[in-house]
Amino acid sequence: ARMRFPPLEPKTHSMGIALALVLLAWARVGVRGEQVDTKSNLYAITEENAHLIDEGEWMLEFFAPWCPACQKFDPVWTEFGQWADDVDVRVGKVDVTAESGLSGRFLITALPTIYHVKDKVFRIYEGHRSLDDLMTYVEEKKWQSEDPVPWWRAPSSPFMVLLGATFKVSMALRDVHRVMTESYGIPNWAAYGLFALATIVIGVIIGTVRTDCTHP
Repeated sequence: ARMRFPPLEPKTHSMGIALALVLLAWARVGVRGEQVDTKSNLYAITEENAHLIDEGEWMLEFFAPWCPACQKFDPVWTEFGQWADDVDVRVGKVDVTAESGLSGRFLITALPTIYHVKDKVFRIYEGHRSLDDLMTYVEEKKWQSEDPVPWWRAPSSPFMVLLGATFKVSMALRDVHRVMTESYGIPNWAAYGLFALATIVIGVIIGTVRTDCTHP
């Protein structure tokens, strides 16, 4: 006779789905599709193509779609991108709502924030946000008279890489927590308990993998 298992209770089913969501959040950190803006001369910089700024000269804007100041500045930045080839610079945009890892690595605390990048040297642009000022800043190399960010604050430093990873994980977990509490009605204490359980499970898995690698 075929053995039949009793159906899962709704509460147990919800808890199982929630745990799966937590594990998925950990798994999807660092896995995202590349975003490319094909309608203008602007580069949409993401975690996946951020290596592009390691070479050449760049101007990067960090923005958020909901930010009024960013919305007001957007036409200027778009026009700046259209003139970029004339001053031999690449112009990019980083959506901090989608790229929390880059937001952390660049330590973005205000919007919009503009960075000048040349050969892995980073400077924060603090001039006026007009097209003429942006063009002059690059064309006349006014960035040469400004100090770059300290080495520890450079996005490529170990400190900023770690901070970026922390931002990324925290944002992923926040999204999962919202789904667990709002969509599945799981209490906050249970959601945090599942986060702790997922952390333990992942730690055990990593420990097992390391053990297998070191003891063939």
